[in-house]
Amino acid sequence: MTSWFNRALRQQAERMVEAAKRITASEDVAGRAVSTPDAEGWIPIAYGRPGTVITPEAIDMLPEPARRYFHAARVEGTTRPSSFSIIMEGRIRNDAGGRWMPMVMRQFNRVDVPARIVYIESPGTPMAGIDSFIEGQGRMLIRLFGFITLTDAQGAAMAQSALVTFLNDLVLCPAACFSVPLEWKALDAGRVALRLRWAGMMVTAELHIDERGRLRNWLSNDRYAEVQGRQLPDRWSTPFSETQQELAGFMIPAAGQGVHDYDGQPFVYVELDHIHDLVLEPYGLPQ
Repeated sequence: MTSWFNRALRQQAERMVEAAKRITASEDVAGRAVSTPDAEGWIPIAYGRPGTVITPEAIDMLPEPARRYFHAARVEGTTRPSSFSIIMEGRIRNDAGGRWMPMVMRQFNRVDVPARIVYIESPGTPMAGIDSFIEGQGRMLIRLFGFITLTDAQGAAMAQSALVTFLNDLVLCPAACFSVPLEWKALDAGRVALRLRWAGMMVTAELHIDERGRLRNWLSNDRYAEVQGRQLPDRWSTPFSETQQELAGFMIPAAGQGVHDYDGQPFVYVELDHIHDLVLEPYGLPQ
């Protein structure tokens, strides 16, 4: 239940979701048929408008580790979503020696026009926040008692970081990968590279996929971490559990972590052990 002093922040997040839902996809975001690799080996994914079916051909064109992943995730034959929502629970800390705090994330993602709004609460504490990416702009807003601003990170580094996080969010709804103009590249038998160009930015990631098609790690060098008021380049990663769970018909990781590495000393800063209530085409922010 949202505390009375965080109610206004929650309502702000809900208004942001409504704004994201109203964004109209431009005519050039109409989809792309199956295509061949470019000179560097990047394969544009066969993405299309929401509601269209993800065919076997759309998956078979991808590098083998990606094909293995999407088959294991049970994506074939499902339809491309325009949005999804999900709830994730766990704990978070600010640095390697910091105190862990409980965390609940209620998240909405628009995927045909990349956007994300995450309302974050820390049960038992007076802190809450909104992590967002809308129309190419990223922002992290954290408040105490609903009105004392602790963090309000914006700007170019935050926008790029938010786009990386949006790309990572697709793990939560694998069919959403086929609603976004992604590019894939084979690295070896267990690794693929992923690339997204959006709003004048380009971000990449490396995915580690085991022999059973389970995503075990996701890494990117294109994100930043705010450390004592400075935005530092961060080798950000999100290792995932071997355990999978079925949500909305897809097989996704049951748990995961977030790892910062901005100084050569990586540390886990977030642990998510309860990922649930995946909804396709949701009305709004999860309750």
